[in-house]
Amino acid sequence: MKYSRAEYNLPYPVTFVLKYPERWPELFSESSTLDPASLHARIKTNEDCWIVTTYLYLKSKELDVLISDKFTPGQINVVSSLDYSAKDLAFNSFVVGTRSDGFKPSLCDFVIVQNRFQLDSETDAFIPHWPQPGLIPRSQKRGNMIENLTFKGNARNLYEPFHSSEFKRELEKLGLDFRINVGSAQGTVSWHDYSTDDLVLAVRDLTESDVLVKPASKLVNAWIAGVPALLGPEPAFQDFKQSTFDYIEIKSTQEALEAIQKLKSNPDLYRRMVANGLKRAEEFTVENMIRKWVEVLSGPIANQYRQWRKKTKLERMTNFLLRFPQHKFSMREATYHRSHGKYIISGRYV
Repeated sequence: MKYSRAEYNLPYPVTFVLKYPERWPELFSESSTLDPASLHARIKTNEDCWIVTTYLYLKSKELDVLISDKFTPGQINVVSSLDYSAKDLAFNSFVVGTRSDGFKPSLCDFVIVQNRFQLDSETDAFIPHWPQPGLIPRSQKRGNMIENLTFKGNARNLYEPFHSSEFKRELEKLGLDFRINVGSAQGTVSWHDYSTDDLVLAVRDLTESDVLVKPASKLVNAWIAGVPALLGPEPAFQDFKQSTFDYIEIKSTQEALEAIQKLKSNPDLYRRMVANGLKRAEEFTVENMIRKWVEVLSGPIANQYRQWRKKTKLERMTNFLLRFPQHKFSMREATYHRSHGKYIISGRYV
């Protein structure tokens, strides 16, 4: 479904704050006309994904948004909470933090989270991650062909058994080539290109705490691309699952091989998974994501902002200082639990 510019409106101006403006100098030009779809090689950080991309999409609808390297006093400011700190002294600005997979940023007045398990209070709102910019879908000419299994991401995030020579040999017996698309110094390599991918694999062994902050991006991008996915037992994936055709959950190389054999021997199942994924992808189009951002900025954020405006400058500064200890504690706690606790697949405890 398409929405016209007339259907979008924000009750208050919104400033998107860049902490690393040197990476995007062209955004500060009035004549800048960057298209997010063409920036897949440059979108790497939380700030790129949540601040730059969101600003560009909202700007494309001629909304009252501004990009800046400074916080605008008295107004709504959106910033990557991973890059926001007490040193910014932004207590006189209403700060909306994009949390990504980071710790709970208590210094922020409002927080955008990327999965429902991060929702903690009325000052949190769930907005799914943007689809992969410039995504190239699987070629329809490939039909039911299953020859290429692909992992898109940092190699260290793929569960170790899937790196084994034995797994690759078993895939070769099934007629599959296993491709790991990793990043390079020149930019992201093929993360946006699904044209020759037949199956997507994403399995990582995270702690029970760390997995709760991860997004469902790999699933959504696979749906958009028209590529069935074999995914690990992550809550964000499970939260989106509505049927057995959404994706196949696996925990081991053996389960992956069994799933592949099943799909190769049942072309109709493969076709149904592709069709189902394309249908589910309609929920996550750029237009619908823009709509979601406008709804959150106009609804819960605007409501909290109106309450915040009633406070004096002294009250804002006092609240800021009172929240600082919790902010520091949350940071330390998240860092610890990222590598300590029970791991979801291996079951090991560190």
